[in-house]
Amino acid sequence: MVKRLRSPKILLPIVLLIVVAVGAFGVLHGIGPLTLNINVGSGSKAEAAPKVPEHGVPVSLGERVVNLADPGGFRYLKAEVVLELLDPEVDPDKLTADQLKQKQTELQASLSPRQAEIQDVLTMVLSSKTVDQVTSPQGKEALKQELKDRLQPLIPKYQIKAVYFAQFVIQ
Repeated sequence: MVKRLRSPKILLPIVLLIVVAVGAFGVLHGIGPLTLNINVGSGSKAEAAPKVPEHGVPVSLGERVVNLADPGGFRYLKAEVVLELLDPEVDPDKLTADQLKQKQTELQASLSPRQAEIQDVLTMVLSSKTVDQVTSPQGKEALKQELKDRLQPLIPKYQIKAVYFAQFVIQ
């Protein structure tokens, strides 16, 4: 009788019956199906992709006063534009105040060779707008996006994460 139970014709159905019974028991008791996680590759999750900082380093481009493009009017805009620059090597959330100030100084120094072009873009874009174009929140957002699009090619080493207006006064 023991020989008969060891034969492949009888042993295979018994093993399958046990597997099905265990699976049914698990489903009925909320255990759920078994999953097998296989990590293909030789690195850990931290090595898989470099983590990009969530925030960038704010760098002021200075205060600008420009005439607006309103016909027949003498309206002007006073704005301070601040760029949030992503540096993959620096997480500003982990810097002390002194280290952040030093990094801002370094970034401003790295922008200085292109400073004339950056100031020209600011002047041309800001002075091309009318009061109606820059008074609404949607107009300001469109202006920020235009500045970002026009300034990014001038600063290829860093990604511009955001453009902010630290000052924005229309007279």
